[in-house]
Amino acid sequence: MEHFLIQVEENVVEKPWAGKQLSKLKGVVGSVGESWELSPHPRRPSVVEYRGGKVEMDRIFEEVSGGYQPLLVKFIDAGERLSIQVHPSDEDAERLGENDRGKEEAWITLSDAELMIGFKKRIDREEFLKAVEELRVEELLNRVRCKRYEGYLIPPKTVHAICSGLVYEVSTCSDITYRVYDYGRGRELHLEKALEVMNFDQCDVENLKFDVAKEELKGENFEVRMVRLSDITREIKNETYCYVSCVEGFVKLSAYGETVELKPFRSAFVTHDTDSFTISGKGVAIIAKPK
Repeated sequence: MEHFLIQVEENVVEKPWAGKQLSKLKGVVGSVGESWELSPHPRRPSVVEYRGGKVEMDRIFEEVSGGYQPLLVKFIDAGERLSIQVHPSDEDAERLGENDRGKEEAWITLSDAELMIGFKKRIDREEFLKAVEELRVEELLNRVRCKRYEGYLIPPKTVHAICSGLVYEVSTCSDITYRVYDYGRGRELHLEKALEVMNFDQCDVENLKFDVAKEELKGENFEVRMVRLSDITREIKNETYCYVSCVEGFVKLSAYGETVELKPFRSAFVTHDTDSFTISGKGVAIIAKPK
């Protein structure tokens, strides 16, 4: 069985708000706003080489993951503000008849960036609807200006947006997004569903911030950590499965005689049959795994 899976073609998404960095980093043409890394999601599965053939990741995920819940890893390049949005919890998604589960996510900034996370103060439904009508939803949200390598957990029900910058995102494997404001881009809004799930309480952003250089970023569904490498080989225990994404320099993974080298903004999926692997190189890697 392969221990490391990599994409045989890029899995990128054009977006109206895309910046210009990710398309260059991926070597593709277009307004690339997102890159889905080894995605097992059936709506946009990644193609990997597996057992001598090319196969979509969702078809083999249960086999290579050992039955653990899937995650979704993305690189996001925001040249303009993304829509202001909210994701449901698992319970919300089931209650609203969604096919996907709820969505918990986390961000690690890969450049200077600006984010919006949660409400500055507790508001009620009527106050929020008035702000939507008057096109001033942004005024209600916490604005966070970030340097490179800052980490934030975004729980379900939390209103949020990326305003600018390159961002690494890991989430539960869900593609449910309820947009509440989209700056007049003409895309569908989902205000009724958003109001069903939104947390109107004041959000303390500091409680959601993680120092990813020193500690793991832990959600209810996943754990994420950043590893800095400087020609030192480390052994990583792998009790489930994990995603390894190179975000700076280069990273080399080895296990049982199998080796793969990752350049910046490339990722590998480490299968559950890989009890441990070594990581070396000179750069920075982000490792995400399910809980």
